[in-house]
Amino acid sequence: MSDTQPASGPASFPAPYASGPAFPLGVKLLATVLVAYTLYWGVRSGGGMLASREAWAGALLSAVCLVLVVWTLFWMWRSRTSVDAEGITQTWIWTKRVRWADIGQSRLIGLPGLQWLVAPRLMVRPRGGGVLVFHSADRAVLAVFASFVTVGSPLIPGAPRVPGADGPDATS
Repeated sequence: MSDTQPASGPASFPAPYASGPAFPLGVKLLATVLVAYTLYWGVRSGGGMLASREAWAGALLSAVCLVLVVWTLFWMWRSRTSVDAEGITQTWIWTKRVRWADIGQSRLIGLPGLQWLVAPRLMVRPRGGGVLVFHSADRAVLAVFASFVTVGSPLIPGAPRVPGADGPDATS
């Protein structure tokens, strides 16, 4: 899926207004170094584990865990967050989607000065329940997140005003 094509599926959104990587390059590089070291440690200790007949179960469990960690790292590098007039989409191991009108509460979380280490994220509580977290390393996407949290609606051309939003111009 390219940045300019809509997401496919039954709940597809229009072409994104802003789209970018979900995680900053620093986070991806740090995760890659940690996974590489874990793989190195696993290969070094694997020979000792396989020498004992009783350690096969532990070696198998370690191998499965390493595969899951590498799979998560792959998706960290591939994940993208997009916003459009309809809502938010983030590709991940599973694609997360929410429409602006379905969001009951939202909070933008980030550590100024440490965004290279801790990816900024928007936590949303859809009206139907649950919590969704959308990471973003793109300034345009973060600006839309900030406008939604502050004003109560995304500042995107063509985006409808979200009913019941708690913005400065909301009526009581």
